[in-house]
Amino acid sequence: MTPQRFLERLLFDQELRARFAADRGATLAAHGVEAPGLFADLDLHGLELDAQVRRRYLMSALCRPFPLSAAALGAAPGGPARLSAFLASPHLFGPLGARTAAFGDHLARLLALADLPPVTKGLLQANLGWERALVDNAAALREAAARGEAPGLPPKPAASALKKGRLTLPPYLLAAELPLPTGLLRAALDGVSAADAWARVEAGALDPGRVVTVSRADPVPVTMLARGYVAGMSQDRAGAGGVAPLVDVRHLTVELSGRQGALLAMLQERPRLRDLPAARARVLRRLAEAGVLDAIR
Repeated sequence: MTPQRFLERLLFDQELRARFAADRGATLAAHGVEAPGLFADLDLHGLELDAQVRRRYLMSALCRPFPLSAAALGAAPGGPARLSAFLASPHLFGPLGARTAAFGDHLARLLALADLPPVTKGLLQANLGWERALVDNAAALREAAARGEAPGLPPKPAASALKKGRLTLPPYLLAAELPLPTGLLRAALDGVSAADAWARVEAGALDPGRVVTVSRADPVPVTMLARGYVAGMSQDRAGAGGVAPLVDVRHLTVELSGRQGALLAMLQERPRLRDLPAARARVLRRLAEAGVLDAIR
C-alpha cells in the first residue's frame, strides 16, 4: 500500500487510527505500507484533529441529500458511529455521484438492521426511497447536462396553453406515495434540514422516540411530485489541470393530499383542462402553474 493511500485510510477509518496509535510498526506491516519510516514522527493529536474536521465536512455532504433518513437513523443510540462507518468504505474515494448513491445503500442497510417497529420501518423506508429517487434523478440530469441535453427551469405556461392545450408529464418528473406528509416526519426530527442534518445527529440533539410516535399515527397518505431541472452550470478545476463542470440540479416539488395514482394515470392521455371536471381541473392547473406539468398546444 502506498503511503498516500494509507494516510487516507488513517484519516477516515477510526478503528485503523486506534490500531496505529497502539502499535505503529505492526499496523504498517499488516497493511504492507511502503516507506513506513514516513510515519515515524506522525503527530497523533494532529492526525485526530485533521480526521475530525474531514469527517464533519464529508458527513455533512453525505447526509445533505438524505436529511430525514440520516437524521432518523442517526438519532438512535450509536447512530452517529453507524452513519460515519461509511467513511471506511472504498466508495468514499469514488466519483461524487457513485459515492452519494453508495451512501444511500448504506442507509438502506442500516434501516434494514434497525431495531424499530414495523410501522416505523415502513415510514422510513418510504421516505428513504423518495430521497434516493431524487438523488438518482439528479444524477441522470447531470449526465444529460454533460451531453448538452438537460432541461432548464420550465417557463410559466401561457394562458392560451392552459385554456386550449393539453397537459403532459414532463421528463425527469418523479412521483411517489408516502404514508405521512414529510412535514410530520420533519417536525418529529425537530425541523432538521439538509444543511444541518449531520450537525444535529453528531450533537445528539434528536429524539428517536418522536419518530416512532409519529409513525404510529393514523395514516395520512400524500403523493409527492418533483420535477428536476438544471439551474446552472459552472466550471471548477479538476485534477491534472483539467476543468470539471459543476451542475446545479434542483427539483420543483409539490405534495398532494391523498393517493393520486389515478390522477397521474389520467395524464398519460394528455387531457385538456376544459374537458375535465372542475375540481380535477383546478388541481392540474395549479400543478401546471407550479411548473410540475407541461401544457402544450
